[in-house]
Amino acid sequence: MQAEQRHSIRKKISFNIVVNHDLAYSERWKVRDLSLSGARLEAARGGLSPGTPVEAVLTLKAHDEYGLHRVPADVVRVDRDGVALRFRRYDDRTYTALVNLLYSS
Repeated sequence: MQAEQRHSIRKKISFNIVVNHDLAYSERWKVRDLSLSGARLEAARGGLSPGTPVEAVLTLKAHDEYGLHRVPADVVRVDRDGVALRFRRYDDRTYTALVNLLYSS
């Protein structure tokens, strides 16, 4: 088994995230932990398998305002505890909001 490569801190955090898959699937799940490169979700496995492209919709605060951030991602792991997502490329606004959340005290 290959160890996961993490390039940023992973913070245990609890908030809701919406995951969209195709046009027919949308589900709200709880985030267990989050990093700049992905998220671990408490989620039922139904309908998602490793390699599935999804869109993660996060509500993050930046400059004292909350905003929606749509982040393309891939499902990298599915097990009895939930689903792991690896984020693909996202914009500078989302990067700033994630850094503010992850590196704040």
